[in-house]
Amino acid sequence: MGLKKMSWLLFWATVSCLGQDRAEFTRGKEFYIKGNATVIGNSILGKSSTKAFDKPDKINDEFKMRYIDVDNDPTTWSSSTAALAIPEKSSIVHASLLWTATYYGEKSGERLSDNALVYKKLEERAHNPQMIKLQPPNGAYIDITGSLIYDGENAKNRTIKSRAPYAYIADVTEILKGYYKGDITVANVAATQGKMNGGSSAGWLLYVVFENETQPFQYITTYYGLESIKKEEVEIDFGSFRSSENGELETQITIGALEGDSNLDKDQIRIYNPKSELFLPLGNKVRPSNNFFNSSITSGEDIVLSRTPSSKNTLGFDIAQVTLDQELNTTLANSSQGVKMQFITRGDHYFLFFTAFQTTVNEAYYSEKLIKQSTTTPQAVVEIQTPSEPVEAVQTTTTPRDIPETQSEPAPPVITKEPLVTAPTIELDGKPSADVPGMLSGFYIISNVFSSETNAIKWQQTLSSKGLFSNTFLRPDNNLYYVSLGNNKNPIMMYELLKTIREDEDLAKSWILKINM
Repeated sequence: MGLKKMSWLLFWATVSCLGQDRAEFTRGKEFYIKGNATVIGNSILGKSSTKAFDKPDKINDEFKMRYIDVDNDPTTWSSSTAALAIPEKSSIVHASLLWTATYYGEKSGERLSDNALVYKKLEERAHNPQMIKLQPPNGAYIDITGSLIYDGENAKNRTIKSRAPYAYIADVTEILKGYYKGDITVANVAATQGKMNGGSSAGWLLYVVFENETQPFQYITTYYGLESIKKEEVEIDFGSFRSSENGELETQITIGALEGDSNLDKDQIRIYNPKSELFLPLGNKVRPSNNFFNSSITSGEDIVLSRTPSSKNTLGFDIAQVTLDQELNTTLANSSQGVKMQFITRGDHYFLFFTAFQTTVNEAYYSEKLIKQSTTTPQAVVEIQTPSEPVEAVQTTTTPRDIPETQSEPAPPVITKEPLVTAPTIELDGKPSADVPGMLSGFYIISNVFSSETNAIKWQQTLSSKGLFSNTFLRPDNNLYYVSLGNNKNPIMMYELLKTIREDEDLAKSWILKINM
């Protein structure tokens, strides 16, 4: 199997997009809980490094954008805060942190060419966008390594490449457990400063799901990717649900997007109304139906100002939590066609990176789902062994690979009535899991390990030349840099992908590492 086919398969192993111009939306997490969800976030690029920006008729194209940095910490070069507030006696069951930016280069500016102004990259990227910092309330900064959703640095589409949007995600549940309220600070999100094609923007989003006995029964699901919304609409189907038998029905939709300008209209969210059989635009008093993405951070019909800086115009970064009206809620809940949404524009170009859907459900439906989740087991438990770890880092000057890995021989095939795997698999039971803060739990395909970050980056460039996207993360217990080609919690899928990857002689020693499991 060739590398192009391999690249296509890797999409199913990770949320990163191996088609070079987009990352299709993938379901992230799904919950049936007695609880709720909240979203916070902030921009991290603006006209000023510390002051709020409120002029509604201005867009980022007009300004030399610069890093926002409010933490008075000389070790960080960008930072912004937002206040977390959930009911006391709640238990956080999941927290996803996403960060996104346009990162064509560290700096970009306007230049005169043939009597016309053109945009020119002035400095190459200076930071690794995968590595950021998170500060919980009254705590110290914690280094976070994200999993790649998409990076447009190598996009084929010229417009996307000239803006190079990226998005990363990290599971920060363990870091935030036990917190109820206080400022969350995110630092060192990399973005292009200055002026660039379409303007530069950046920000972060934290989506928190929590249990609380005072809250209703809820169905919550998340999706993430990075879709360029320009000419063709993108549709997401959230599925069906059953309404509360008490008539207490509330449905919320959360959206995160990049590059929606405040005074550029004709961008919309449309929701399918099964009664009229039409997709109808969604909007409210702070988000007009013909200019939904308008550079603001909103909850319901209010702009959220519990942030630093508390800009009303975030110059190209949007977070919206919208509650559907009761009539539409009832129509959707009584329909078998599910909840479908379209994201579309006829004017302003924007990048969608996150959506979440939550609705109250009846107790019988909630209980039914929990029973199915607790009693459903796979036909066979098939796991993949972690090979022996390198003991000592050995530098080399001949090839990028400086830490050879030894491979274990495959075990005999596991046979079931309906075999899930037709090739040898290796059990992971009893094997240790690496603890890497900020990483999503799962099985990671490791293509190489280095003691030098410089060598890891060079190896990533080699992989990129093969059409493969990769992530680099630092493992704190041995201070080595691991280069991953994808991750997923499904060991069978990862084993099949590993076999395909090993067909490339440069990747023949790739292996699988279990992380945070």
